[in-house]
Amino acid sequence: MENEKMSAGKIALNYGLILGVVLIVYSLILYLLNVPLDSLQYANWVGYLFFIAAMIMGIKAYRDKYAGGLITYGKSFSTGFMIGLYASILAAIYGFIYFSYINPGIIQEMIDLRVEEMWVQNPEMTDQQFEMAESWMKRFMNPIAMAVMGLIANTIMALIFSLIVSIFMQKKDKSLEGVA
Repeated sequence: MENEKMSAGKIALNYGLILGVVLIVYSLILYLLNVPLDSLQYANWVGYLFFIAAMIMGIKAYRDKYAGGLITYGKSFSTGFMIGLYASILAAIYGFIYFSYINPGIIQEMIDLRVEEMWVQNPEMTDQQFEMAESWMKRFMNPIAMAVMGLIANTIMALIFSLIVSIFMQKKDKSLEGVA
């Protein structure tokens, strides 16, 4: 049993690091292709597909290699969640580096885009209200805050995806069904 726990953790770490690297490479490709900021929200959906694929592959690898082809929902969930958590940590570290050094101007672009959206959605707002909203955005949109928010958001997505993926990845021992 101890070997099983160590193997699940090792598999989660391996697949989590692989997922993290894939997400980083994907982000760099988007940056190098100069994808417009307003299109990046759609590009994030591809990142979610990477999350799901890594969880499926990692859980399946654990189930087939170390668990004899069987895995409970709980073990599947914990393995998938850990894959997502490790990837989220790596992505958050990269996010800090990205917002601080690779593309520091993007934060101001994000603020400008949000202010522009506010103008369209709330034309009755005064200039003073817009300035106040922009100053609040600047407080919360800095490299550290963005990295932390990314970590939290990705961890929540890992939780949700792992809950769903585990429904399909679990395999119970059919020979024990009906035994009292």
